[in-house]
Order: sequence, then C-alpha cells, then structure tokens
Amino acid sequence: MKRRRMSAECEMDHSYAMPNVNDNSNALLKKIQNVYANKLLNDITLVVGGISYPAHRFMLCISSDVFETMLMNSTWSDSHQEVIELQEVPQCIEVFPVFLQYFYTGVITLEQSNIMPMLVLADKYNVKDLTALCVEYMCEHIADAADQGQLVTWFQYVLSLNQPTTINALYYCKIWQDTECMDIKPPWNKLLKACRNYIKWNLDSCIKCFNTFQCDILVGLLKQSDLVIHDEMQLFGCVASWLNYQSAEKLLECNDPDTIEDYMSSLTEHVMSFIRYPMILPRQMAQLLMVPVVKQNKDFFVDKMAAAMEYNLVKMEKRSDTEHILECTPRLYTCERWGNSFRVRTKTIPNYQSIKRDIVTRSSLFDREREVDEESNWEIEMFLKGMCFGKAMLMSWRGSIELPEVIIKTVRATIKMKLRPEDIGKVARHVRVAILVYAVQNKIVHVVTVVQKVVLFDTNQNLITIDDLMVYDAVNQPTINEDLIHINDTNVSYFMSDRIPLKFHVIITPIIPGLTDTHIGTRIQHVHI
Repeated sequence: MKRRRMSAECEMDHSYAMPNVNDNSNALLKKIQNVYANKLLNDITLVVGGISYPAHRFMLCISSDVFETMLMNSTWSDSHQEVIELQEVPQCIEVFPVFLQYFYTGVITLEQSNIMPMLVLADKYNVKDLTALCVEYMCEHIADAADQGQLVTWFQYVLSLNQPTTINALYYCKIWQDTECMDIKPPWNKLLKACRNYIKWNLDSCIKCFNTFQCDILVGLLKQSDLVIHDEMQLFGCVASWLNYQSAEKLLECNDPDTIEDYMSSLTEHVMSFIRYPMILPRQMAQLLMVPVVKQNKDFFVDKMAAAMEYNLVKMEKRSDTEHILECTPRLYTCERWGNSFRVRTKTIPNYQSIKRDIVTRSSLFDREREVDEESNWEIEMFLKGMCFGKAMLMSWRGSIELPEVIIKTVRATIKMKLRPEDIGKVARHVRVAILVYAVQNKIVHVVTVVQKVVLFDTNQNLITIDDLMVYDAVNQPTINEDLIHINDTNVSYFMSDRIPLKFHVIITPIIPGLTDTHIGTRIQHVHI
C-alpha cells in the first residue's frame, strides 16, 4: 500500500495498469475499513493503557516491521498470544487508537497537539510511511512549533534517535554546526537541520521552549558564534531564566536546601561560563548586578565582569588561548551597533536594476571611552531581478568579436566599504559580514538564510560579491491571487503576500587577529533547504 499526504491529512493512493482499478481499490478499501470499524474477523487484541483494541495480524504485519517480527517470528513469545499488552507513555496511549486506525484507513489528521506522540509510535513500531508523513508535517510547521513552545523538544527527540555510540563535549558543539559530523539518514536529516537552524537563527522566537533545553545541548548552543540574538544581554537573560526553571524542577525532586544550593551553584558556573561577557557593554554591566542569579553567585560573576571590563579599559589585543577567542568573538547581533535591517518591495524595481542601502557600524570591538570609536560606512546593493550584460565588442589584435547579451538569473548582494578621499590608502577594515534573509512560514516571519564571510576591506579590495543569496524563481516568479511561490518543498516563501516586502538584515563586526575567531569562511546556509 502506498500512502500520500494531502494538506494536513493523509489518504490512500492506488494506481494499477488495469481498467476500473480505482473502483476496485476503493471497494477493497471500504471493505477493510468496514472490517475494522465493526470489529469483524479479528484474531488478536492489543491492550494499551488498559483499553483493548481488536485487530488483525495480517494488517499489523504489513503495516509495521516491528509487529511483523513480533507476530511472525516463532521465537518470540508474543507470536503465540491472542492478547498482547503494549507499554506506552501516557501521551502515546491517548493517540494509539488513531495510530492503529491508520493501518486500516491510511487516513490521519496531524496537528501540533498529536504530532510528537504520533511520531514516537511511528518510529517505535517502524511504520515508515507514517514516520515520513510526520517529519514532512513537522518541517512545514517549524515556526508554529517555536511559537507554541515545542521546537526544542522536537530537536532533542531527533537527536536522541541519531546519537553516536560515543558522546563527548565536542559532539554537543558540532550538532549546532553545518557539518557532516553525524551520519543522519533521511528523513531525519532534513528535520534536524530545519529545527537546528531555526533555533539558532531565531532564538528570540523560541523563548517559550528555551527552558526545555538539556544542559549539554544548551552549552553546545552557547558556544556558537553564528547565533542570532539582539545582543549578549538578551542571551544572558535567557540563560538566567533557564537556571530559574532548573532550580524549580530540582526543588520538586529534592527537599534538601543545601543539596539544591550546591547543585545550582555548580550548574550556574558551568552554563554561565559560555556567556561572552566582553561583548556586554560596560553600561549594561550594572544591570547584571540586579539579576537574582548574579546576587546568589557574586564571586563567580564579579570575576567574569572584572575580566570583561579589562577589555574595555585596557588594550588586550593578543591572546593565544581558545577560550578568549570565543569570549571576544561577536555573535550575529541584530542591535544597531553592528548593522541594520531594511525592506524591499520587488514590484517597484525594474528588471535587472538594483537597490542600494547605506548602513553604519562601529569600527572597534569594545566600548572604550578613552578611544575615539570611529564609524564605518557601508553601501549594500541588492540585485534581486537578476543581471543583464548588454552586447559588447571584444577588441584584440586579431580583430573584433561581438559578444552577445547575457542575462544571469541570480540574486546578488554586494557590500562596499565607503571611504573618504583622505582615507584612501590609510584605512583597512578586517570584518565578518553576515546577511540574514527573512521568510514566512504560516504567517510567521523568521530568518531562513544566513550568509557569512570574513574579509579584509582596504584600498585594493573595497567590495565583495555574494551570488545565489536567495532562490531566484521564488523572488521573481509572479504570483497569481497571492498564490505564493515556495522556496522549496515546504510552505516557506519570501513573501507573506504581495503587500509584504522582503526583509534583510546586514551585520558587520570587527575581526581582531589573535583575539577573535576567524574560522568562518564563506558559506550560505538555509533553514529548510
């Protein structure tokens, strides 16, 4: 039997090379459904949560590899039983009748409230087509899951299914990176990447599920430099909230105040060590002193804050240890200090024409009052409608060659450092450039693509070019009655409607060799692609 998904529901799909096949298939399907609905000819009973479900060995075996092994392998004791009791968690007990009915009808309604227990059952009993449908549904509702506080649970569940035999601290760091360190097979790889990048690049919209992070997975996230957040203070607040939640959970399982205090003190120092305190402005440090978790762990935080203040008061531009390289590397901060966002309406742009925006960023990494903090001026140019190179003549000693018109269908971005005449030959900027591209899934706007590049701007190179920033057809193919063109096979598009413009955010942060991490390279990452 082949099943396919239609919108939020799934129905059976048969196709044979013979006359009247659909009529015959539909008649057979109705008979199967009638047998199940009226409990006819059942030869086995499944007991789940104290409730009995009459079933048929044949349907169980052809639908599930696990049931096939249980019922067809004579070495298993269950193969001789007419009544089998299955042990399921409460959430799975609730949806089990719908899960079993799917074996007979091929129809199921998936929604946020039942998707996780349904996926757990599908994976446990190796119902491959239902597993694929659940993963497909989840990929199409990533933004909804974040909005409803479920996305971190999804992410951690997929990780639990694909963990390697040996796990160490490096593993929890690598799971947040766009690497092939884990050999994860379809369809899990697509879901893992979608969950991972959405969390990493839209952390402010994952506040409802932030407290459900497992400690090691959260620490792995805090080590990432391509984490999109307003500033380090906002991230500090998220971690402080997570610690409060862990304290409340510990209180439920332990009534010994001394044990709880020791546990929370150790946990706080472990997790809060990965906050990048030098990236917190000196004027924000005073606010930290009012946070309860800081008051409860004064010695630890005073040391961290004092070390951070050194960077803002004293020149410490050369450090060799990895810890300080991470500590002084800006994340993808969206505050105005490091860049700005802008919106574009593509219908107002003629074909092959570009749009330009100017942004201003700070040139120095730290906020040192004794230094004059110069600003850097940048020109951002977007070619959203492709590029056209007109006819031209190539002149050579052999004669002239006429070159035809060339049209390149690409979405290109250029970043140019703007210099005053007196700065030419004197000013250079070693920076990390990042472009955030926003898209829409189920009316929720979020970052869907991140481009990063480390580059030295100087007189010899004051402009960089990035091609294929976006999916060209999804930007330029006309829509009819707001029937949006999706970026890929999930319901993600660059436009919410014809009235909603595209949104970008450009971030440019300084690089200090020996103090900040430069292991970024050039890459374009997509959430759902």
